[in-house]
Amino acid sequence: MMDSPKITVIIPTRERCDVLEASLRTVTAQSYNNIEIIVSDNFSADATTDVVRRADDSRIRYLNTGKRLSMSHNWEFALSHVDDGWVTFMGDDDGLLPEAIRSVADIIKQTGLKAIRSAFCTYDWPATNGNEHGQLIVPMSFGLSVRDSKKWMSKVMCGREKYTQLPMIYNGGFIHISVLKKIKENTGSFFLSSSPDIYSSIAIASVIDRYAYSKVPCSISGTSMHSIGTSFYSISKYRDSLPAAKFSSEKNLPFHPDMPLHPDGSYPLSLHALVYESYLQSGTLRPTSIKVSHMQQLEVIMATAGVHHESIHEWGKIFADQHGLDYDKARRSAALKALYLRPRATLRKIANTANSVITENLPIKDIFEASIAASVIRASPKRMDTLLFLIKRLTAMRR
Repeated sequence: MMDSPKITVIIPTRERCDVLEASLRTVTAQSYNNIEIIVSDNFSADATTDVVRRADDSRIRYLNTGKRLSMSHNWEFALSHVDDGWVTFMGDDDGLLPEAIRSVADIIKQTGLKAIRSAFCTYDWPATNGNEHGQLIVPMSFGLSVRDSKKWMSKVMCGREKYTQLPMIYNGGFIHISVLKKIKENTGSFFLSSSPDIYSSIAIASVIDRYAYSKVPCSISGTSMHSIGTSFYSISKYRDSLPAAKFSSEKNLPFHPDMPLHPDGSYPLSLHALVYESYLQSGTLRPTSIKVSHMQQLEVIMATAGVHHESIHEWGKIFADQHGLDYDKARRSAALKALYLRPRATLRKIANTANSVITENLPIKDIFEASIAASVIRASPKRMDTLLFLIKRLTAMRR
Protein backbone atom coordinates (compact mmCIF):
# COMPACT_ATOMS: atom_id res chain seq x y z
CA MET A 1 0.00 0.00 0.00
CA MET A 2 1.55 3.29 -1.16
CA ASP A 3 0.28 5.20 1.88
CA SER A 4 2.20 2.80 4.09
CA PRO A 5 4.84 0.98 2.00
CA LYS A 6 6.24 -2.21 3.46
CA ILE A 7 9.88 -1.81 4.49
CA THR A 8 12.10 -4.74 5.45
CA VAL A 9 15.18 -4.19 7.61
CA ILE A 10 17.69 -7.04 7.35
CA ILE A 11 20.35 -7.50 10.04
CA PRO A 12 22.89 -10.19 9.11
CA THR A 13 24.79 -11.34 12.20
CA ARG A 14 27.29 -13.88 13.39
CA GLU A 15 28.28 -14.34 17.04
CA ARG A 16 28.00 -10.68 17.94
CA CYS A 17 25.23 -10.77 20.52
CA ASP A 18 27.08 -8.17 22.60
CA VAL A 19 26.34 -5.47 20.02
CA LEU A 20 23.28 -6.99 18.30
CA GLU A 21 20.96 -6.36 21.25
CA ALA A 22 21.37 -2.57 21.14
CA SER A 23 21.36 -2.52 17.34
CA LEU A 24 18.12 -4.51 17.15
CA ARG A 25 16.57 -2.21 19.74
CA THR A 26 16.99 0.80 17.42
CA VAL A 27 14.78 -1.03 14.89
CA THR A 28 12.13 -2.37 17.26
CA ALA A 29 11.80 1.17 18.66
CA GLN A 30 10.48 2.35 15.29
CA SER A 31 6.81 3.32 15.54
CA TYR A 32 6.14 2.57 11.87
CA ASN A 33 3.84 -0.45 11.63
CA ASN A 34 4.39 -1.88 8.13
CA ILE A 35 7.92 -3.03 8.84
CA GLU A 36 9.49 -6.47 8.86
CA ILE A 37 12.75 -7.08 10.72
CA ILE A 38 14.82 -10.04 9.53
CA VAL A 39 17.68 -11.21 11.71
CA SER A 40 19.77 -13.54 9.56
CA ASP A 41 21.88 -15.55 11.98
CA ASN A 42 24.98 -17.00 10.32
CA PHE A 43 24.99 -20.18 12.44
CA SER A 44 26.06 -18.42 15.64
CA ALA A 45 27.22 -20.38 18.67
CA ASP A 46 26.64 -17.54 21.16
CA ALA A 47 23.46 -16.09 22.69
CA THR A 48 22.13 -14.56 19.46
CA THR A 49 18.83 -16.46 19.65
CA ASP A 50 18.35 -15.30 23.24
CA VAL A 51 18.87 -11.67 22.17
CA VAL A 52 16.20 -12.03 19.50
CA ARG A 53 13.83 -13.76 21.90
CA ARG A 54 14.26 -11.02 24.51
CA ALA A 55 13.38 -8.38 21.90
CA ASP A 56 9.87 -9.90 21.95
CA ASP A 57 8.62 -8.12 18.82
CA SER A 58 6.16 -9.75 16.42
CA ARG A 59 7.72 -7.83 13.51
CA ILE A 60 10.95 -9.82 13.86
CA ARG A 61 11.56 -12.86 11.67
CA TYR A 62 14.53 -14.93 12.83
CA LEU A 63 16.42 -16.93 10.21
CA ASN A 64 19.35 -19.29 10.70
CA THR A 65 21.60 -20.30 7.82
CA GLY A 66 22.07 -23.80 9.27
CA LYS A 67 25.76 -23.72 8.41
CA ARG A 68 28.55 -21.17 8.32
CA LEU A 69 28.40 -18.95 5.22
CA SER A 70 30.53 -16.13 3.91
CA MET A 71 29.19 -12.63 4.48
CA SER A 72 27.91 -12.23 0.91
CA HIS A 73 26.21 -15.62 1.00
CA ASN A 74 24.49 -14.74 4.28
CA TRP A 75 23.25 -11.48 2.76
CA GLU A 76 21.98 -13.37 -0.29
CA PHE A 77 20.29 -15.93 1.96
CA ALA A 78 18.50 -13.20 3.89
CA LEU A 79 17.45 -11.32 0.76
CA SER A 80 15.92 -14.49 -0.71
CA HIS A 81 13.27 -14.31 2.03
CA VAL A 82 11.93 -10.93 0.85
CA ASP A 83 9.29 -10.88 -1.89
CA ASP A 84 7.82 -7.39 -1.84
CA GLY A 85 8.20 -3.83 -0.68
CA TRP A 86 11.44 -2.03 0.17
CA VAL A 87 14.66 -3.44 1.60
CA THR A 88 17.61 -2.15 3.60
CA PHE A 89 20.49 -3.93 5.32
CA MET A 90 22.25 -2.77 8.47
CA GLY A 91 25.17 -4.18 10.40
CA ASP A 92 24.70 -5.76 13.80
CA ASP A 93 26.67 -2.89 15.35
CA ASP A 94 24.79 -0.19 13.39
CA GLY A 95 21.48 1.49 14.13
CA LEU A 96 18.50 3.54 12.99
CA LEU A 97 17.55 6.96 14.29
CA PRO A 98 14.12 7.27 15.96
CA GLU A 99 11.32 7.56 13.37
CA ALA A 100 13.79 6.84 10.55
CA ILE A 101 11.52 4.33 8.80
CA ARG A 102 8.57 6.71 8.90
CA SER A 103 10.77 9.40 7.32
CA VAL A 104 11.84 7.01 4.57
CA ALA A 105 8.21 6.12 3.89
CA ASP A 106 7.48 9.83 3.47
CA ILE A 107 10.32 10.16 0.93
CA ILE A 108 8.98 7.14 -0.97
CA LYS A 109 5.57 8.78 -1.26
CA GLN A 110 7.05 12.19 -2.07
CA THR A 111 9.44 11.15 -4.86
CA GLY A 112 7.94 8.01 -6.40
CA LEU A 113 11.51 6.76 -7.00
CA LYS A 114 12.70 3.21 -6.38
CA ALA A 115 15.97 3.96 -4.60
CA ILE A 116 16.71 6.21 -1.63
CA ARG A 117 20.06 7.06 -0.10
CA SER A 118 20.52 9.15 3.02
CA ALA A 119 23.36 10.68 4.96
CA PHE A 120 24.30 8.84 8.15
CA CYS A 121 25.69 9.48 11.60
CA THR A 122 28.75 7.59 12.82
CA TYR A 123 29.38 6.07 16.22
CA ASP A 124 32.61 4.52 17.47
CA TRP A 125 31.78 1.99 20.14
CA PRO A 126 33.86 2.49 23.34
CA ALA A 127 36.21 -0.45 22.79
CA THR A 128 37.46 1.01 19.49
CA ASN A 129 39.03 4.05 21.14
CA GLY A 130 39.91 2.77 24.59
CA ASN A 131 37.41 5.08 26.30
CA GLU A 132 34.52 4.30 28.59
CA HIS A 133 32.12 5.84 26.09
CA GLY A 134 32.01 6.22 22.33
CA GLN A 135 32.39 9.07 19.86
CA LEU A 136 29.28 10.23 18.03
CA ILE A 137 29.23 12.37 14.86
CA VAL A 138 25.89 13.82 13.81
CA PRO A 139 25.53 15.65 10.46
CA MET A 140 23.33 18.72 10.76
CA SER A 141 22.44 18.91 7.08
CA PHE A 142 18.95 19.16 5.61
CA GLY A 143 17.44 18.77 2.17
CA LEU A 144 16.33 16.23 -0.42
CA SER A 145 17.54 16.01 -4.01
CA VAL A 146 17.20 13.73 -7.02
CA ARG A 147 20.49 12.46 -8.42
CA ASP A 148 21.47 11.14 -11.82
CA SER A 149 22.90 7.64 -11.26
CA LYS A 150 25.33 7.65 -14.19
CA LYS A 151 26.70 11.07 -13.28
CA TRP A 152 27.36 10.09 -9.67
CA MET A 153 28.87 6.74 -10.60
CA SER A 154 31.27 8.60 -12.90
CA LYS A 155 32.30 10.75 -9.94
CA VAL A 156 32.93 7.65 -7.85
CA MET A 157 34.94 5.86 -10.54
CA CYS A 158 37.12 8.96 -10.98
CA GLY A 159 37.82 9.04 -7.24
CA ARG A 160 36.05 12.37 -6.72
CA GLU A 161 33.29 10.90 -4.53
CA LYS A 162 32.92 7.92 -2.21
CA TYR A 163 30.80 4.91 -3.12
CA THR A 164 28.65 5.70 -0.09
CA GLN A 165 27.10 8.52 -2.14
CA LEU A 166 25.52 5.94 -4.46
CA PRO A 167 22.18 4.15 -3.87
CA MET A 168 23.57 1.23 -1.87
CA ILE A 169 21.31 -1.11 0.07
CA TYR A 170 23.20 -0.63 3.33
CA ASN A 171 23.12 1.83 6.26
CA GLY A 172 20.69 4.45 5.06
CA GLY A 173 20.03 2.97 1.64
CA PHE A 174 16.51 1.72 0.85
CA ILE A 175 15.78 -0.06 -2.44
CA HIS A 176 12.52 -1.32 -3.93
CA ILE A 177 12.49 -5.10 -4.41
CA SER A 178 11.73 -4.72 -8.13
CA VAL A 179 15.19 -3.20 -8.67
CA LEU A 180 16.85 -6.07 -6.82
CA LYS A 181 14.85 -8.66 -8.76
CA LYS A 182 15.84 -7.02 -12.04
CA ILE A 183 19.50 -7.38 -11.13
CA LYS A 184 19.07 -10.94 -9.94
CA GLU A 185 17.29 -11.93 -13.17
CA ASN A 186 20.31 -10.65 -15.10
CA THR A 187 23.06 -12.18 -13.00
CA GLY A 188 21.49 -15.15 -11.18
CA SER A 189 22.29 -13.79 -7.73
CA PHE A 190 22.10 -10.27 -6.40
CA PHE A 191 25.47 -10.18 -4.64
CA LEU A 192 28.42 -11.04 -6.88
CA SER A 193 31.28 -9.69 -4.79
CA SER A 194 32.87 -10.45 -1.45
CA SER A 195 32.12 -6.81 -0.51
CA PRO A 196 28.29 -6.88 -0.64
CA ASP A 197 27.72 -3.30 0.51
CA ILE A 198 30.09 -1.82 -2.09
CA TYR A 199 28.78 -4.13 -4.79
CA SER A 200 25.20 -3.07 -4.10
CA SER A 201 26.05 0.60 -4.69
CA ILE A 202 27.59 -0.09 -8.10
CA ALA A 203 25.02 -2.67 -9.21
CA ILE A 204 22.00 -0.56 -8.27
CA ALA A 205 23.42 2.60 -9.84
CA SER A 206 23.95 0.55 -13.01
CA VAL A 207 20.25 -0.23 -13.52
CA ILE A 208 18.38 2.87 -12.35
CA ASP A 209 18.40 6.33 -13.88
CA ARG A 210 17.74 8.38 -10.75
CA TYR A 211 17.63 8.07 -7.00
CA ALA A 212 16.67 10.28 -4.07
CA TYR A 213 19.38 11.56 -1.76
CA SER A 214 18.42 12.86 1.66
CA LYS A 215 20.90 14.97 3.61
CA VAL A 216 18.93 14.17 6.75
CA PRO A 217 20.53 11.10 8.38
CA CYS A 218 18.29 8.15 9.17
CA SER A 219 20.93 5.66 10.28
CA ILE A 220 24.08 5.37 12.37
CA SER A 221 27.11 3.58 11.01
CA GLY A 222 28.70 1.87 13.99
CA THR A 223 32.34 0.91 14.37
CA SER A 224 32.92 -1.80 16.94
CA MET A 225 35.65 -4.32 17.63
CA HIS A 226 33.72 -6.66 15.33
CA SER A 227 33.87 -4.32 12.31
CA ILE A 228 35.51 -6.04 9.35
CA GLY A 229 36.39 -2.81 7.57
CA THR A 230 38.10 -1.44 10.66
CA SER A 231 39.93 -4.72 11.15
CA PHE A 232 41.30 -4.51 7.60
CA TYR A 233 42.05 -0.81 7.24
CA SER A 234 42.56 0.74 10.67
CA ILE A 235 46.06 1.43 12.02
CA SER A 236 44.77 2.18 15.52
CA LYS A 237 46.44 0.42 18.42
CA TYR A 238 42.96 -0.74 19.46
CA ARG A 239 42.39 -2.53 16.14
CA ASP A 240 41.44 -6.20 16.42
CA SER A 241 42.76 -8.31 13.53
CA LEU A 242 40.44 -11.25 14.26
CA PRO A 243 37.39 -10.08 12.23
CA ALA A 244 39.56 -9.63 9.12
CA ALA A 245 41.16 -13.04 9.68
CA LYS A 246 37.74 -14.70 10.00
CA PHE A 247 36.48 -12.96 6.88
CA SER A 248 39.53 -14.03 4.86
CA SER A 249 39.31 -17.63 6.06
CA GLU A 250 35.76 -18.10 4.76
CA LYS A 251 34.85 -19.41 1.34
CA ASN A 252 34.08 -15.98 -0.05
CA LEU A 253 32.98 -15.13 -3.56
CA PRO A 254 36.17 -15.03 -5.64
CA PHE A 255 37.71 -11.71 -6.62
CA HIS A 256 37.19 -10.75 -10.25
CA PRO A 257 39.96 -12.38 -12.34
CA ASP A 258 41.09 -8.95 -13.55
CA MET A 259 41.83 -7.95 -9.94
CA PRO A 260 44.82 -9.86 -8.52
CA LEU A 261 45.36 -10.54 -4.84
CA HIS A 262 48.65 -10.13 -3.00
CA PRO A 263 51.03 -13.11 -3.21
CA ASP A 264 49.88 -14.22 0.25
CA GLY A 265 46.26 -14.25 -0.96
CA SER A 266 45.23 -11.08 0.91
CA TYR A 267 43.03 -8.35 -0.50
CA PRO A 268 44.41 -4.99 -1.65
CA LEU A 269 43.98 -2.47 1.18
CA SER A 270 42.15 0.06 -0.95
CA LEU A 271 38.45 0.85 -0.89
CA HIS A 272 38.66 2.04 -4.48
CA ALA A 273 40.14 -1.31 -5.50
CA LEU A 274 37.01 -2.92 -4.05
CA VAL A 275 34.87 -0.39 -5.92
CA TYR A 276 36.55 -1.29 -9.20
CA GLU A 277 36.23 -5.00 -8.45
CA SER A 278 32.49 -4.49 -7.96
CA TYR A 279 32.34 -2.47 -11.17
CA LEU A 280 33.92 -5.35 -13.07
CA GLN A 281 31.69 -7.96 -11.41
CA SER A 282 28.57 -6.00 -12.38
CA GLY A 283 29.60 -5.35 -15.98
CA THR A 284 26.65 -7.19 -17.57
CA LEU A 285 24.25 -4.74 -15.89
CA ARG A 286 25.54 -1.82 -17.96
CA PRO A 287 24.70 -1.92 -21.69
CA THR A 288 26.78 1.24 -22.11
CA SER A 289 29.71 1.48 -19.73
CA ILE A 290 31.12 4.58 -18.16
CA LYS A 291 34.51 5.25 -19.70
CA VAL A 292 36.95 3.53 -17.38
CA SER A 293 40.06 1.49 -18.06
CA HIS A 294 42.50 -0.64 -16.09
CA MET A 295 45.10 2.12 -16.38
CA GLN A 296 42.79 4.85 -15.18
CA GLN A 297 41.56 2.80 -12.26
CA LEU A 298 45.09 1.80 -11.23
CA GLU A 299 45.96 5.51 -11.11
CA VAL A 300 42.93 6.28 -8.93
CA ILE A 301 43.63 3.33 -6.63
CA MET A 302 47.22 4.48 -6.05
CA ALA A 303 46.27 8.17 -5.80
CA THR A 304 43.75 7.43 -3.02
CA ALA A 305 45.83 4.79 -1.21
CA GLY A 306 46.25 6.78 2.02
CA VAL A 307 48.07 5.16 4.94
CA HIS A 308 48.39 1.86 3.08
CA HIS A 309 50.17 3.42 0.08
CA GLU A 310 53.25 1.19 0.30
CA SER A 311 51.16 -1.98 0.22
CA ILE A 312 48.97 -0.63 -2.59
CA HIS A 313 51.94 0.40 -4.72
CA GLU A 314 53.32 -3.13 -4.40
CA TRP A 315 49.92 -4.49 -5.41
CA GLY A 316 49.86 -1.97 -8.27
CA LYS A 317 52.96 -3.57 -9.76
CA ILE A 318 51.19 -6.95 -9.78
CA PHE A 319 48.09 -5.40 -11.38
CA ALA A 320 50.19 -3.61 -14.00
CA ASP A 321 52.12 -6.78 -14.87
CA GLN A 322 48.90 -8.79 -15.25
CA HIS A 323 47.44 -6.29 -17.71
CA GLY A 324 50.59 -5.23 -19.54
CA LEU A 325 50.48 -1.67 -18.18
CA ASP A 326 53.38 0.74 -17.69
CA TYR A 327 53.62 0.85 -13.90
CA ASP A 328 56.03 3.79 -13.77
CA LYS A 329 53.74 5.83 -15.98
CA ALA A 330 50.75 4.91 -13.80
CA ARG A 331 52.68 5.89 -10.66
CA ARG A 332 53.56 9.30 -12.11
CA SER A 333 49.97 9.89 -13.22
CA ALA A 334 48.71 8.79 -9.80
CA ALA A 335 51.00 11.34 -8.13
CA LEU A 336 49.46 14.10 -10.27
CA LYS A 337 45.92 12.85 -9.54
CA ALA A 338 46.72 12.87 -5.84
CA LEU A 339 47.57 16.58 -6.01
CA TYR A 340 43.91 17.14 -6.89
CA LEU A 341 42.11 14.32 -5.09
CA ARG A 342 43.78 14.50 -1.67
CA PRO A 343 43.18 18.22 -0.99
CA ARG A 344 39.63 17.76 -2.27
CA ALA A 345 39.07 14.89 0.19
CA THR A 346 40.62 16.91 3.03
CA LEU A 347 38.42 19.93 2.33
CA ARG A 348 35.36 17.68 2.17
CA LYS A 349 36.24 16.21 5.58
CA ILE A 350 36.70 19.67 7.07
CA ALA A 351 33.41 20.87 5.59
CA ASN A 352 31.57 17.78 6.83
CA THR A 353 33.11 18.18 10.29
CA ALA A 354 32.19 21.86 10.45
CA ASN A 355 28.60 20.95 9.56
CA SER A 356 28.35 18.22 12.19
CA VAL A 357 28.05 17.95 15.93
CA ILE A 358 30.82 15.77 17.30
CA THR A 359 30.82 14.63 20.89
CA GLU A 360 33.43 12.60 22.69
CA ASN A 361 32.20 13.52 26.15
CA LEU A 362 28.68 12.14 26.41
CA PRO A 363 28.54 8.82 28.30
CA ILE A 364 27.11 6.88 25.35
CA LYS A 365 27.72 3.18 25.83
CA ASP A 366 26.01 1.60 22.80
CA ILE A 367 24.35 2.25 19.44
CA PHE A 368 20.84 2.54 20.90
CA GLU A 369 21.92 5.31 23.26
CA ALA A 370 23.77 6.87 20.31
CA SER A 371 20.56 6.89 18.26
CA ILE A 372 18.68 8.72 21.02
CA ALA A 373 21.53 11.19 21.49
CA ALA A 374 21.70 11.84 17.75
CA SER A 375 17.99 12.60 17.65
CA VAL A 376 18.28 15.05 20.54
CA ILE A 377 21.34 16.71 19.02
CA ARG A 378 19.55 17.15 15.69
CA ALA A 379 16.71 18.85 17.56
CA SER A 380 18.94 21.08 19.71
CA PRO A 381 22.54 21.21 18.47
CA LYS A 382 25.48 22.42 20.56
CA ARG A 383 28.59 23.11 18.50
CA MET A 384 31.35 23.67 21.09
CA ASP A 385 32.46 20.01 21.08
CA THR A 386 32.64 20.12 17.30
CA LEU A 387 34.77 23.28 17.34
CA LEU A 388 37.20 21.79 19.83
CA PHE A 389 37.38 18.56 17.81
CA LEU A 390 38.06 20.45 14.57
CA ILE A 391 40.78 22.59 16.17
CA LYS A 392 42.43 19.46 17.56
CA ARG A 393 42.40 17.72 14.18
CA LEU A 394 43.69 20.76 12.27
CA THR A 395 46.49 21.19 14.81
CA ALA A 396 47.49 17.54 14.37
CA MET A 397 47.50 17.94 10.57
CA ARG A 398 50.00 20.83 10.79
CA ARG A 399 52.50 18.80 12.81
